[in-house]
This record gives sequence, structure tokens and C-alpha cells, in this order.
Amino acid sequence: MKDKLYSEYFEIKSASFKKHHVFNGFVNRDALYYMLPYEFENIKIDEFKNSYDKYKQYFSNISTILDQSNGNDVFYRQAEKKFQFHELGHIGLGYSKTGKNGSGIGKKFASQLTQTAYQLVKAGIKDPEIFQLIGLLEEGIGADRISDMTVWILQEDFLLYTQRVSIELKLKTKKFLYGMTSYNLPFNLENEPIIFCPTSVLTDLPIAFDADDIDRVCVHNSSLRDRVNEVVGQVFDKQTRAFIKRNFKNLILNNPSIIEEAIKTYKDKGKNYDFENDPNGDFIWKEIAFDAVHNFPLVLTTQTKPIEIVNIICNKYQDLIENNGMWKFFHNSDGKHKQESFAQMLFFAIAYSYCEANDLDISPETNSGNGPIDFKISQGFNDKINIEMKLSTNTKLLHGYKSQLAIYNKAEKTNQSKFVIIQLYDKDSAKIEKIYEHKRQNETIDNKLPDIVVIDATKRESASKR
Repeated sequence: MKDKLYSEYFEIKSASFKKHHVFNGFVNRDALYYMLPYEFENIKIDEFKNSYDKYKQYFSNISTILDQSNGNDVFYRQAEKKFQFHELGHIGLGYSKTGKNGSGIGKKFASQLTQTAYQLVKAGIKDPEIFQLIGLLEEGIGADRISDMTVWILQEDFLLYTQRVSIELKLKTKKFLYGMTSYNLPFNLENEPIIFCPTSVLTDLPIAFDADDIDRVCVHNSSLRDRVNEVVGQVFDKQTRAFIKRNFKNLILNNPSIIEEAIKTYKDKGKNYDFENDPNGDFIWKEIAFDAVHNFPLVLTTQTKPIEIVNIICNKYQDLIENNGMWKFFHNSDGKHKQESFAQMLFFAIAYSYCEANDLDISPETNSGNGPIDFKISQGFNDKINIEMKLSTNTKLLHGYKSQLAIYNKAEKTNQSKFVIIQLYDKDSAKIEKIYEHKRQNETIDNKLPDIVVIDATKRESASKR
């Protein structure tokens, strides 16, 4: 299977990574998580105990350099070089879904950041923590680049941390040279180093300010308190309510006294991702699928027709959810539910294990020029079964059934397909009934519509209440 977690790749239990508080990311693609630099301030891991001071000192040095600059001299160019950050690579964070190369900060953004830093210093703003807010001040600088910037500044700490964890977990390592120092690090199939990251500094959502945040920042300043509404209107577009970075930067530059409150507000907004419960369902499907396949194996024969194997797998998936307690993984403790991708990847992980043993090929999100389909299972050239999976909460549920699968089937030259609906709430029954009604009214002998499979993943009462 393509998407392998570190624990799978190294063939150790995921619990071992949790014990060491290591982000158990994917070996061959990035995951959408970002660093909160200020979380290094109180981190309990030895290699990072001085990291936050290093982070602040780095930017403090830039401020000192720019304080001596006239805006076009050797000091300015020296500061500009310090704003160029390369991506350390293979730490498994960021926007890249197909690889592990981050964004970094090249000459263009370094020039932009130096100009802003110069303006801040000349306005009397020299607090190095202000650079945590750079994603709120600069166009094009997002949470992924802030993560790259943080890792680059603290790369020695990350490398030492990775080296120690690798020794404790007894991972196979190689020597890699960084600067003049070599480190024993784990590596991927391309013999590139894998860098570990502690989960305690990661968040799943970039920090964004809203009108209430600007209100809070301004209300603590007597000169701004009386015109907070005007200031909020300047920082946000009145039509779209989009955050206008340049206006916020001007607010900071013109009112240095609000810096402390702005930084405090920023820190209060950040929230570590709960990797233990994985509310987004980004990783936990791997562990659930592994347990399910080992605890509930399927005995299949290679003589079984592909459509029959697909039926068996779908029935097993349904049985696991409805009768073996897997429904609970679709619901989070805060009352919300997992994303649709969780249901799809959970099915894919379970189906993959069964297909692999039966000479079947399963492909997620194939694309025949008409948009992606969730899965295509095939045996040889002619036996192809398309499977699309939706949550009952999907607003385009009926559209997906009426339009999408018909297009996919034509493109893939098959009339065998399944439309799988994971029902999360009883209230969605009416939406599902519309799909059954469409099938009854439009299916003919010459126009076979996709089979409908509804899987009940609604919440159950506890045994004691029942």
C-alpha cells in the first residue's frame, strides 16, 4: 500500500511512536500539519529545552543588524540572507500531497520579509516574538513556510532528537552530513533522511484572526479603544470579511503598543492537534484497518469473480461498522464527525489487504479525464468495478449518484459499480430515500444504475442504557 506510516515502514507498533511523542507521519507524502513556534517554550523534550530561546535569538540578531542599517547597505543585505530558509526535507509536514518537499523561503520572500522587518525595527518594534505573526503580516507567507522557517532555525535540535529516538526505537540508520556534523538518521527507500517531529508542537489549522481578535488587541489600547469598529473595518474586507494582511501590518506599525496583546492573542488562538483521538481521521484509519483485518480475516479464492469479491469486501466493511463497533470511530467526542476521506481511506486500507491476497488491483481516486472516482477494483482488462463512497451528510449526495458514477462507468467501460453511503445520522434517511427513488424510476434493462449500499454508522446507546 502506497501510504505507509512511519510505524508501518519501520515495522514497529504505532504505540512506540506515541510513547516517544513522535509525529507518526507518512513516509512518502506530507500531511497538513503546521508548527506553533511558541510551543517550544515549555516543551519537555531534552533536545528542545533551549529551542525557543534559539528561535527568539535568531530574530533578535536580525533586528540588531537592521537597527544599524539605512535600508540599502551591507547590513540590510546581511539581514536579507538570514531570511532565506531552505526546507529541511522529509519531516512530513506541509501542503505537498505527493512528495515531501516543503516551501522554504527563497530570495523573493526573503526580500519581502526583510523590508517588513526593517519597517518594524525603525518603528521601534524589536520583540523577536513578533515574527510568529509574520503569517498575519505578509502575503504569500503561510503556516507551511513558518513551519519550514522554524525547522531550519532549530535543525540541530530536530536532528539530535531524531537520532536519539532512532536509537531508542532500534531503527536502521545511516550517517548524514549537515554542515560539518554527521548524524545517524533513519531513511526512506530513496536513501533520504527522515526527520522526526514531536506532536506537541503541531496544529492542523493555520492560525487566522477574526474581528473579535482585532477587537481584543485594540481594546487594550486607550487611543484605539474608542475607534475599534473603524479599525476592524480596515483590517477586514467589508464584503468578504477576508483578513487583509497589509492593513494589519499598518495597524501594528502605527501602534507598537499593541504588540504584546497581539502576540498574546496569537498564542491563545493556537491549538495542538489531538493525535491521540485524531478527530480529522487522518491517521487512525490505518490502525483501525490493521486491527480489523487481523481480527476478522476473510478467506477468499482466486476463482471468485471480482464482483463477488467486491460484494464480500463491502459486506465485511458493513459488518465491521454495524456489528463490531467500528461505527464509533466515525464520531468525535465533541459531537462532530470524521471527514469523508476517513471513510474512504478506511475502506481502502481494509479492501487493499484482502485484494492483495487475491490478485486484485485496487486504486484510490483514479481519474479518466472526468474527475476522480473514489476506487476502482479490477482483475485484468475487462473486469472493473467502480466504487464511490459518500457520507450521508454530503450535500451533493444525489448528484453524485445521478451524474458522477454514470460518467465514470462510461470512461472505464464498465457497468458494474457501487454507491456506498455511510449514514451518520437518522435525519439523513430522507436524502438516502431520494437516491433509492431515483434508481427505481430511472433504471432499465439497458440502463443499469449503480448498486446502492447503505451502511449504518449512526451513534448507538451504550450497553448499560440499552
